[in-house]
Amino acid sequence: MVLIPLQKWLGWNGFKTMNREKNTFRTSEAAFAVDRNGQIVAWNQAAKRTFGYTKSRAMGKRCWELLSGRDIFGNQSCCEGCAVRAAAFANEPINRFQIDFKSADQNRKKYTVSTLMLFHGPGKESFVHLCRPKSGFSESEVPEHVANHSCTKFQHKPLTPRETEVLTLLHKGMTVVKIADELTISPSTVRNHTQHILSKLNVHSRFEAVAIGRKLNLI
Repeated sequence: MVLIPLQKWLGWNGFKTMNREKNTFRTSEAAFAVDRNGQIVAWNQAAKRTFGYTKSRAMGKRCWELLSGRDIFGNQSCCEGCAVRAAAFANEPINRFQIDFKSADQNRKKYTVSTLMLFHGPGKESFVHLCRPKSGFSESEVPEHVANHSCTKFQHKPLTPRETEVLTLLHKGMTVVKIADELTISPSTVRNHTQHILSKLNVHSRFEAVAIGRKLNLI
């Protein structure tokens, strides 16, 4: 995820304008932005073409209500307690991830999503999703064990009780700071536990870790 001031971003990579209401921007990829509550505050023309929802229909909706995102195992991942959104607004790095979204015709399609934060002023950040359609998840982008494993065959190093606690709280959408407060440990210790979780599950992002955790009934 990229953290960047709005005035520096404008004009780069196809972005042309974003007005004061944050409801107009342009890029060749389907893109939308949400506030910290998950409310859609920007929706571009490419998103209209890709998802089939007009800007007037999308604006003001909660992203999970409109697009109903699911992870690579088909579990509902877009929700009020989205771990990705919570981490983004806590200024934590977000890796790109794969997800499938529901379009206006009720069909579902897979996307690779990259993200960035735009700053319009104190307390006025927006979390942008850049969505690239995928015909399927390729082995180069999704670890083979993530795409193809079964609960009975998947092998991983066991998580410690503390790591399981951290993974559970990540699943609830809590930030590193909130997890630290909840467990009465330091944020750096939470980050260390998170890295151990990623390593043991052989994944590259918290999104994938939560997806596998749910699949294996770890959380």
